[in-house]
Amino acid sequence: MNHAFPRNIPAIGALAVLAIFATPSLVTAQVMLKGAGATFPYPVYSRWFSEYQKHDVSVSFEYGYIGSGGGQKEILARNVDFGASDAPLSDEQLAKADGKILHIPTVAGAVVVACNVPVGMPSY
Repeated sequence: MNHAFPRNIPAIGALAVLAIFATPSLVTAQVMLKGAGATFPYPVYSRWFSEYQKHDVSVSFEYGYIGSGGGQKEILARNVDFGASDAPLSDEQLAKADGKILHIPTVAGAVVVACNVPVGMPSY
């Protein structure tokens, strides 16, 4: 008797089901954002990265706290996705940059001068 139903259909069906269920874990995009620069914002960035990864595990962050000048050099060399610096790039640096660089303020801090006041000095 001639079967209209080929014998290998169950095997093909099993492979199709396996492909459907296996694909999401294999296709999940992994994004690595690299940054470098100022040491001052590192604790804040570290917290932000940690909190973000709780919501999207497909994104990873790497930040090298190498100083503001290092952040500027790394972004200008296109070695990182973002550079952190205490000061913005100069117009001359921006003109030489390979591509557009945006300045986005992220963390603000203050410099405080502390000194010892001898006893008996007037307070202000």
